[in-house]
Amino acid sequence: MAGKQKNEFVQLGGILCAITLVVALCLGAVNAITVEPIAEQNKIKTENALAQVMDADSEQIEVAEGTTVTTESGTAVEIVSAYKMTKDGADAGYCVEVAPTGFGGAVDTMVGIGADGTVTGISVISAASETPGLGALCMEEEFQSQFVGQPTDGTVAVAKDGGSIVSLTGATITSRAVSEGVNAAAIFAAEQG
Repeated sequence: MAGKQKNEFVQLGGILCAITLVVALCLGAVNAITVEPIAEQNKIKTENALAQVMDADSEQIEVAEGTTVTTESGTAVEIVSAYKMTKDGADAGYCVEVAPTGFGGAVDTMVGIGADGTVTGISVISAASETPGLGALCMEEEFQSQFVGQPTDGTVAVAKDGGSIVSLTGATITSRAVSEGVNAAAIFAAEQG
């Protein structure tokens, strides 16, 4: 009896291993097929964000993985990528992609920092983890346009914190995150020049 039961366990284990192997191979194949299109879509999103925040030519700056900037409020913000911007051969400023932490996770944002010391614009690239209808509204032009012309002296903040940015209704945490992302981008850009 014991030998028969052991034999059944071995058979079940073998079947489970075979199923696991097939699923792993399928997942590997799907990954191999989708890795290139995903990378291309991410490149397009970044190029669109750069064009939206600053009308200039870009040259990517090396940013070490895991680079963070701490703002004056003590918030650590990840720097994803950065670009030196030029227009007609002259310095136009920097574009810095930041990933401040919002309500549900990272709010991937491209920030334009002009050579004149103001924000030229922002583009929220991804806010997939933010609440639909609330924090996800940070991707709307009405919210993003408030940042144009803001100073790069670390004072960008929502109105509740003494700043001039009107928070998204019901999404103050996301609004604060984007504001801190702008401040972090300004600090990073200042360190480059």
